[in-house]
Amino acid sequence: MYRMYLDEHGVDSMTRLDLDKKRYLSLTGVMMTKDHARDFLIPALSAIKAEFFNEDPDEPICLHRSDIRHAKGPFHPLADGDTRLRFDERILGVMRDTEYTVITVFLDKLGMDSKVHWDRTHPYHFLMEVLMEKYALCLRKRGTIGDIMPEARGKPQDAALQKEFSRVLEHGTRYASSDSIRERIPSKNLKFRTKKDNIAGLQLCDLLAHPSHYAIRWNLKHPVQVGQFAERVVKILVDAKYNRSAYGKVWGWGAKSLP
Repeated sequence: MYRMYLDEHGVDSMTRLDLDKKRYLSLTGVMMTKDHARDFLIPALSAIKAEFFNEDPDEPICLHRSDIRHAKGPFHPLADGDTRLRFDERILGVMRDTEYTVITVFLDKLGMDSKVHWDRTHPYHFLMEVLMEKYALCLRKRGTIGDIMPEARGKPQDAALQKEFSRVLEHGTRYASSDSIRERIPSKNLKFRTKKDNIAGLQLCDLLAHPSHYAIRWNLKHPVQVGQFAERVVKILVDAKYNRSAYGKVWGWGAKSLP
């Protein structure tokens, strides 16, 4: 059985879309079998936390991209250049060796807002519908089922997302029937977790969501730049981790931009 871990990059508001940082939103899903998360990913991340941050087993450290980048809190050892280089290599190794599939859906909210059929739909919920459709299709190809685990964002937001999830299960999408989605995603509930729950799959997803967002923007020829580490993550995604068509096509399959 698979689980898809979710994380977003960008904001879901529909205000100030003239600003680059407000205009784009992406939702990344990392598909992985629960057995592999238990047997490989959890031990791999635990070993890194113990080596670099002397993690207390009773006070687990949750890997968080923003804090890692700025060497904040428990990640202060990364302020040392040599330590940072060794840490980056270890994390990149985990990203390469872990068995998972990535699907990122990316939304230009300004472009979508001009479409007649858009009607100012909630951006996060719109991306969730598209991701559920793609996830169900991927599960069907593998002849299996799965569930979805988002990081909790607060009770009102989580309740609204659960409502959208239930709506898609009940009514389907433009391109997938409700039966075809429920067959592959049988659980009626999203499995919300917080950073305190120390979920390895969510931590991996957090580290991949930002580079994946910018991989799509690069492909769209946007004038964006990121650091060397993110470039190396993007190479891993494009070479081996994005979902792809039977002919190996990534763009539109594992990395989908809208409109």
